Amino acid sequence: MLIRASSEAWNNKMTILDAHLGKNGPFATGDAFTLADIVLGLSVHRWLGTPMERPELENVATYYNRLRTRPHFLKHASDKLI
Repeated sequence: MLIRASSEAWNNKMTILDAHLGKNGPFATGDAFTLADIVLGLSVHRWLGTPMERPELENVATYYNRLRTRPHFLKHASDKLI
């Protein structure tokens, strides 16, 4: 029961991020990559790598793929974690 509640809460937070990205641009604060994208990107990476049910969030998926084009992001968010 607690695991389900935690998963739902996490999915809700990612849904908020999805809406924000859809409204405000390609990165967390708009058009430019910032420190916020490092924190959020690693959170998205962990969310995608956690074995649980999750909604399909198009903006989050696009955002994550955009971050994966950055070599330094890949250094800390490798496929080994997923």
